[in-house]
Amino acid sequence: MANQIRIHTAVEVINDSSEANTGSSVGDYTNLNLDAHTAFRSWGGNYDIATDKHGDGAYNDDDICYWENAVVDITGAGGGLGDSAWNLGNVAPVGNIPTTAHVVAVEYVSELGTATVTVQINSEVHALLVGGDAIVIPLHAGEAVANIEIFSAEYSADAHAATVNVMIAGV
Repeated sequence: MANQIRIHTAVEVINDSSEANTGSSVGDYTNLNLDAHTAFRSWGGNYDIATDKHGDGAYNDDDICYWENAVVDITGAGGGLGDSAWNLGNVAPVGNIPTTAHVVAVEYVSELGTATVTVQINSEVHALLVGGDAIVIPLHAGEAVANIEIFSAEYSADAHAATVNVMIAGV
């Protein structure tokens, strides 16, 4: 049986039609709804990748790693996930860094001060994360891990720092 990378995604577009209370009661009326232009529903589902059903080969546990509670201390693009230079102390991941990633997951778990975490692939920004945000990005064709970058422009030791969990898996 082939190993699998299972990706679950969903998106909801929310329309805020809240109204200020103009009567004598205290408080405003909050009204958040799924947008009509999305058929009033969530979109998304499941996607299996690197299972060999697409002919891309199945991953094995030599092709996956994660960094837990890593402080992002690089302030601009140029680091890549091919090594650990992007995090404070250059802490190595658990597992093996794959050569080619088929999925990257980034969770923003805590912050000191304020800091935004940029997730960039091939110079294209895929996400700007703030505290509590997380993203999973499937990469069906695969991507060199050196082209997947995480940085925080606001990083300043003891003033502004973001702590993240990062996982990459490939074949």
